[in-house]
Amino acid sequence: MALKWTNKAQGALNSSADRKLRISSLTKAIGLASVFGAATALSPAAQALKTDFGVEYRATGFYAQSDAFDTNTDFTSDEDNGFAHLIRLKSDFLDEDTGISLHTSVELAGDRWVGDSRGYTPQADRSFNGTNPGDNVRLDLGYVQMPFGHTVLRVGRQATSYNNCFLVCDDRRDRVLLIQPFSKTFQVLAIYDRRQDTQTFANHDNGDQFVLGFVSKPMGLDVSALYIKYLNNVEGNLTDPILAGQNAPYAIAGVDLFSGYVSGDVGELAKATVGFNHLSNGGVENDTTAPEGDFFTDASLSQYLRFEGSVGVLDWGVQYVGAQDGGLISSGFDTYSSLINSNPESTANPTSLYNMGGLLGVEDYDQSVLAGKLTWNVTPKLAVTGAVGQLDIDNPGTPGNNDSVSDESMFYDLQVSYQVNKSLKTWVTYGILEENEAGALSGNSLIGNLNPTGGPDRRGFADDDVQAASVNLAVSF
Repeated sequence: MALKWTNKAQGALNSSADRKLRISSLTKAIGLASVFGAATALSPAAQALKTDFGVEYRATGFYAQSDAFDTNTDFTSDEDNGFAHLIRLKSDFLDEDTGISLHTSVELAGDRWVGDSRGYTPQADRSFNGTNPGDNVRLDLGYVQMPFGHTVLRVGRQATSYNNCFLVCDDRRDRVLLIQPFSKTFQVLAIYDRRQDTQTFANHDNGDQFVLGFVSKPMGLDVSALYIKYLNNVEGNLTDPILAGQNAPYAIAGVDLFSGYVSGDVGELAKATVGFNHLSNGGVENDTTAPEGDFFTDASLSQYLRFEGSVGVLDWGVQYVGAQDGGLISSGFDTYSSLINSNPESTANPTSLYNMGGLLGVEDYDQSVLAGKLTWNVTPKLAVTGAVGQLDIDNPGTPGNNDSVSDESMFYDLQVSYQVNKSLKTWVTYGILEENEAGALSGNSLIGNLNPTGGPDRRGFADDDVQAASVNLAVSF
């Protein structure tokens, strides 16, 4: 019963870490022999241990082009292309006598191909997981799960998503998680995350957050809300610790964050979902030239409203997404465009070139997307998806310079996917984002930095459209 509750709760958090523990007797003996030795595998105590092994492989080839990328210097161009792959090995262990389980995943590789001359770390930090870079072989997941009656406690490095990827999307967190069910339709979640700790005996750089929330299903609806408090480990100017010779502070200190969603069917026509993020009360300020509200010192809001449904072999969706005063939206949120967000934290999308909702609270900086998509399920395995939408940007400009600007851009997207079998999927994407005078491109961890030190600004795309394409395959079993 405890494991059943655990899976429901993590499903609400959209975590990819949990999988059903299953294995035949023969595979169990082989797996245990490889870990503990044949003698241990056949011992009476070992018979109570269940194991589950899995692999994840992803490969991508990608292309991006715009005059915005051209630095007008020798031997540079306005386009880039590349290849990358990701390899993860997963293993879970369950003690049937106690219900305690260990969940692990090791990343063997996850970076852009650089050819024959390789280093031990991703070149120029160009990797699938840009928020957690490191050696090619490194821990991806590693946590223990302990049931106490219906209560479940998890400790260690865990995967997390929330609010349909609006707040966070397939990220990795060093976390303590408590799941407490009160009924079949109501659960409370309590979480502690250590987001940063880079310098000993200098707590200004610590990033601690406490989370309290619930997941519920009243009257057929899916309802959830979280309150997140970032500890106020430092206050004052962002540069003060740096000028004192210390590491940079954790900038999102003292912030109060509320996030939640409601989802349910609208008759038999569609499923509707509405969600939001609200952040305020940040304790760290930037220097005097920074925009007002930076690091969420003032209130910032973001929200989305989505309708999706099916008619015969056609699936459809329409949505509005907005961020006011630099409101927060996860880079992994699906905007229906392969060039805008749609870029999970731990598995980068190489064609994501504009990050909506990543400005950390800049006052009067507003962004919105209105988009629709249509998927034709040609066969049960082959699908073609087209999307069109509009990106609106209101940029307040540099403080004191009266250089605010507003503009809008249409975007167009096409994807063809083929599920070869239960383990193998392939897909191709192509997208166009029209020029915009108010926006700045952000790139992603596989493309790399779009504004190199000493070079002209490659981030603005006021004079040319941006286009990007990718060819992908994914294996998982």
